[in-house]
Amino acid sequence: MAFRAKARGWLAGRWLSLSWARALGTRAAPAPKAVLPFEAIPQCPGNKWMRVLQIWKEQGSENFHLEMHRTFQELGPIFRYDVGGTHMVYVMLPEDVERLQRVESPQPWRPPLDPWLAYRQHRGHKCGVFLLNGPEWHSNRMKLNPDVLSPQAVQKYIPMVDGVARDFSKALKSRVLQNARGSLTLDIQTSIFYYTIEASNLALFGERLGLLGHSPSPASLNFIQALEAMLKSTAQLMFMPRGLSRWTSTKVWKEHFESWDYIFQYANNAIQKIYQELALGRPQHYSGIVGELLMHADMTLESVRANSIELTAGSVDTTAYPLLMTLFELARNPDVQQALRQESLVAEARIAENPQRATTDLPLLRAALKETLRPWSRCSSTPWVETPLCSQGPSATIPSAGWTTGALAPGPPTWPSALACASAWGGAWQRQRCCSCCTMC
Repeated sequence: MAFRAKARGWLAGRWLSLSWARALGTRAAPAPKAVLPFEAIPQCPGNKWMRVLQIWKEQGSENFHLEMHRTFQELGPIFRYDVGGTHMVYVMLPEDVERLQRVESPQPWRPPLDPWLAYRQHRGHKCGVFLLNGPEWHSNRMKLNPDVLSPQAVQKYIPMVDGVARDFSKALKSRVLQNARGSLTLDIQTSIFYYTIEASNLALFGERLGLLGHSPSPASLNFIQALEAMLKSTAQLMFMPRGLSRWTSTKVWKEHFESWDYIFQYANNAIQKIYQELALGRPQHYSGIVGELLMHADMTLESVRANSIELTAGSVDTTAYPLLMTLFELARNPDVQQALRQESLVAEARIAENPQRATTDLPLLRAALKETLRPWSRCSSTPWVETPLCSQGPSATIPSAGWTTGALAPGPPTWPSALACASAWGGAWQRQRCCSCCTMC
């Protein structure tokens, strides 16, 4: 089944949508090598508050990806971009991203999503890895790793995700077969959103929601609506100072809090159910990440609750968006799409027998996802944080006090050629961090 879908995406609740796009590149003129202040980093033109108004008006940013593409072409692989009170530095080249990450400390600082933080502060809830920094973040991360990110943990929940993926593929295939032409053109974002919620919930709590069937339960639909409302309101609030938005956006804050209330209630019920089952005796089979965290008892119940809730909400968007953009890239790169299809057909029988082999027998698929995370990463923008360290990349040296421009490297390889050559990433594939909790791909 070839992908010919008209891709539409979202960022923090469907605020980024696609209408068309081109291969990324840069045509910026080389600059002389000189030491310049930080302010000399090219600045994206436009009014930062008008961008906020645009997000409010459109309930998102319909052509954000096109704006970033155009700016990279005009300003080069590094530029500054401001939205409201948020100041960001965009870095395009994987070599530069790798060098920036190499000089990070073991406790990198990530600006938390203020709307999420405001809710927890107001309700008196504990924060998890998405919102923590410093030693507390590091402590939580180290306790989560064995049950969330370690190879042993991944092997345990791969069969769960594999089952959901097969149901998702089967549902799409049935829709294709219902068409007399044997093809399908659709807006796939809702289907991917349902898939990621279903897979995330199963891996975390060990339960299916039934979202890929014909009649999801009212509770499942209410949970989806709460997630969508939370992500939408996050996008509307995240770029405005809290002191301002509390007066100008009372209705949005109310919607944001009510959505989180439902998400917390849902997660609390799921955790309580798992806890009661564990109290009756040790399960004979793997029951999900939260069950493992509760059994190992390395974290307090409050910490387990905080982290599971943030993983529930955060994993949906950070999983759905890269998947959507991978399908988008496959749709405009049919040769790569065909190569991936052939690889999947060859490995199909082996993976059906042992789902764990999906991580080793599909190298091109892994490369496709990695390369998608380069230009379309969910963390493509990182607010600038002054640090005494610096990163020396091929296109710039970026210390806290200034930067040095050099001859700009040629534009990065297009998506297909980058897939064919892992060296295009300069080794960064193995270290690329995804999402605000700094998980390692």
